[in-house]
Amino acid sequence: MPTPRLLAGFIGINRHLDRDISDLSCARRDATALWALWQDTLPNTDPALLVDEDATQARIEELLSQTLDAATEVDTVLLAFSGHGTHSHRIVTHDTDLLNLVDTTISMASLAERFRNSRARHILLVLDCCFSGGASAKVIEDGVQSRGTGFSLENNFAGRGRVLLAAANVDEEAWEAAGHGLLTAALSEALQAAAGPVEVGGLLAEVTGRVRAEAQRLGLTQTPKWVGDFEGGFVIPALHAGQHYYKAFPEQTGLQVSPAIADLAGFGLPEEVLQVWTQQFPQGLNELQLAAVNDYHVLNGESLLVVAPTSSGKTFIGELAAVKAATNSQRAVFLVPYKALANEKFEQFSALYGDTLGLRVIRCTGDFQDATNAFVRGKYDIALLTYEMFLNLVVRSQGTLSRIGVVVIDEAQFITDPGRGISVELLLTYILSARERGITPQLVALSAVIGNTNGFEHWLRCQALISTKRPVPLEEGVIDRTGLFEYVDPETGMSQTRQMLPPHVVVTRREKPSAQDVIVPLAQALLSSEPTAKLIVFRNMRGKAEGVAGYLAKDLGLPEATELIDALPAQDRSSTSARLRDCLRGGTAFHNTNLAREEREVVERAFRAPHGKVRVLGATTTLAAGINTPASAVILGETEFVGEDQRPFTIAEYKNMVGRAGRLGYNERGQSFIVASTPMERKQLFQRYVLGRPEALHSSFASGNLATWVLRLLAQIPQVRRKEVATLLANTYGGYVAGRNNPDWRTQMDANVENIIFDLIRLGIAEQEGPVLQLTLVGFACANSSLSFDSIARLLTLNKSQGMGALSLERLLALTQVLPEMDDTYTPMLRNGNKEKTWPFHATHRIGNDLVQLYQRFLPDPLSYQRRAKRALVVADWIEGMPMETLEQTYSNSPNAVFSGMSPGDVRRIAEATRYHFRSVVPIMQALHPELLLDDEDLNIISTRLEVGLPVDALPLLKIPTLTRGEILLFAQHGVTDAGTPWVEVEPVAQALFGADRCQILVDHWPH
Repeated sequence: MPTPRLLAGFIGINRHLDRDISDLSCARRDATALWALWQDTLPNTDPALLVDEDATQARIEELLSQTLDAATEVDTVLLAFSGHGTHSHRIVTHDTDLLNLVDTTISMASLAERFRNSRARHILLVLDCCFSGGASAKVIEDGVQSRGTGFSLENNFAGRGRVLLAAANVDEEAWEAAGHGLLTAALSEALQAAAGPVEVGGLLAEVTGRVRAEAQRLGLTQTPKWVGDFEGGFVIPALHAGQHYYKAFPEQTGLQVSPAIADLAGFGLPEEVLQVWTQQFPQGLNELQLAAVNDYHVLNGESLLVVAPTSSGKTFIGELAAVKAATNSQRAVFLVPYKALANEKFEQFSALYGDTLGLRVIRCTGDFQDATNAFVRGKYDIALLTYEMFLNLVVRSQGTLSRIGVVVIDEAQFITDPGRGISVELLLTYILSARERGITPQLVALSAVIGNTNGFEHWLRCQALISTKRPVPLEEGVIDRTGLFEYVDPETGMSQTRQMLPPHVVVTRREKPSAQDVIVPLAQALLSSEPTAKLIVFRNMRGKAEGVAGYLAKDLGLPEATELIDALPAQDRSSTSARLRDCLRGGTAFHNTNLAREEREVVERAFRAPHGKVRVLGATTTLAAGINTPASAVILGETEFVGEDQRPFTIAEYKNMVGRAGRLGYNERGQSFIVASTPMERKQLFQRYVLGRPEALHSSFASGNLATWVLRLLAQIPQVRRKEVATLLANTYGGYVAGRNNPDWRTQMDANVENIIFDLIRLGIAEQEGPVLQLTLVGFACANSSLSFDSIARLLTLNKSQGMGALSLERLLALTQVLPEMDDTYTPMLRNGNKEKTWPFHATHRIGNDLVQLYQRFLPDPLSYQRRAKRALVVADWIEGMPMETLEQTYSNSPNAVFSGMSPGDVRRIAEATRYHFRSVVPIMQALHPELLLDDEDLNIISTRLEVGLPVDALPLLKIPTLTRGEILLFAQHGVTDAGTPWVEVEPVAQALFGADRCQILVDHWPH
């Protein structure tokens, strides 16, 4: 008699080759967990594991042949599948083609036939998938991943001694949460909890009860269904975790590591990346990172708030969690405040984790290169997004969040920002509310130094790792015009003074005393003391940042950075481009919004290079937020903002700027200097900023924009009882803090919210049916927009105006200028300039008199009428490809554009703000006017043109990644507008326009 065998196979498919099949999160983990437990319990059975790329149609068919078909009368077969199914009752494989489902899937009919015809004594077939849930079988509903509707099994699967366990009953859906399918989780837990061999009949009852209870906890209904019959005793062993399971799920081990990077291999991190990290960090994990791993269990999936100084290594903690998730068949999302920071990390992660590990790295920042479709379908491993893009995508595409294993939010202190804070708080609120539905991505929040956390970590429901220690000590202080430096010694913590500069070197260099008088000799002293020293001088205006780089280029006598000048874009130069070249000739540079993206990238790379030629960088304050530009020393020329903000720096903002000082591996200590005019001012600034404690964390929530908060929160849920709308506010961080500090806050909010609900219904944004409030179609478009409630109300009011005229995308683009958000966008104007008065006249001829008349409504001040017209004209010329220098000249009233004219930064800011809010105006107007046929492709074209400043016929050349705006415009002027044109035809034009050296670069990127 043959020896009884146990033939087992486990299949789990997260990834699919077809770009239109959504990737899953937990299927691979399901199969791997069962396989590992079985391998650890019965190592001699050699169960098969097919996951992702291995789980092709042919390999699965081969596995079925080796198990069901090959089994004898004494064998037991155990098969488990986790993945997609279809309406037509077919199992989706890794290489399934949506356009050819019949030939590229495994039909349930063929599986049932094998099931019936198998000679095996016992069969247990576990199907944690759906068979009638649509093309993407595990459809998403309310953020929990659905595995679709059940399938009538009785007539297909029958036979004694064999059982099929399906994920759900015929009229239900199967779900997954917390890293596993509910069915697979219950099955593995039951088998591990058993004291001895498990009788299958009892196992099925236990699993059914567990799944039903867990689904009820999540507010769902799911009842596993089994069909079949038993013949004799059908018993399978209890399972226990061993080396295979802990290798696959190392977070279960409670591993402790030393500073050695190699120790992280115990968490399942690949050897290739550990080698790269070891080269990057030869000293190993620092104290902060070690605490995050060993004490706060960040690699075990625990959520964590990390508050630490700039350059302390906290970003690497988020990176550790992200790579751990990505290499463990989960997805990681990195959220950052600025597109520039997202682009920098995208390049860094693509080179490191894409090239080294083959991970799929994408970005979504609102640019034309965005991989939005890949993000929504889960076809990535690590994604870089700005706050606003993430919030928009997860709210609009229900279920996107359930595909994510870890969310890392960098610069989390932005929750306090008056402009950006609402996006940070709303996305965190969305993540927290999703936990009630079983969606539990790990959250790693990284913040620069703040004061009291004010309960932030309690609201986030995680621990807080707080440190004020820097890897490189910082000598932080204030210097006055006498050259006396008052500072805190980082070793002793004591306040001290020393004569940093001889008094006679600080002289008045212009008509009257200024910060320049101190900055010049201070920079000379700092750079002469260290051959590789790097210096950042922060100024509060773009013009001052350019100015400090300019006069230091003349006074310091640094070597010329000729190779960097050659690397700058040669075409579409602005007045700023010329000033940058002048600075580089003196070994300095500046960094502000007047620079084109390519220019900023050249400057950033040159400054961060340890032996790069740029040793001094004049910068505006935005450089302090995350961009990788460490320096030896930092100088602050001012401690207050100018313009519309006109407020002193907060202590937290100041600490973030000076935190750039001190480069690990290059300096034993960093230095920072605030420039003061007098000894008295030196003492005051020292007390306020150097000795001051950063402000407590707070919400940007304010009663003045309460309606905006209510509307944006309503977008996160399908409907809510009217009396519970105030609860949505209470769930925000602002509501949490206010409710904690004021027991009457909720009662006060109820009355305010009632007035807001009345306005929402009156404007047609919301509707009420019985006690339930929900958004209308128009309301949903409004709530998912970037616009404030006041802006939406203005737009809806204008919509009823008789002056709107015919609507088109081009006219909606012009209409966008009347929004309050655009009125708040800085537009340079001379109050008494005659040229400024002509903009409405010119706009009438460009965009139509009816729209220009609308510009006269809702004016915050008399000049707003002219500003709106001016912005509309700037945008119109920008998207038609007007050269930047011509734009500056056309829209400036002063030859000194650095301080008073239309600068390149102003043009790009106006175009970017228009693009951002235009993407909100269109869906709202489309919802108001369903008869309008506003084509999505046309919308994307206009949006791209606003981003890059190109006419329609030049857009195809964006496919050539190395081309700059100026080069594309020149190509278009000479008839080259198709990236598919053979290079042999393009080369003569390129040679004439750009020269041989540039052509050599272009030929390598031109499609062949």
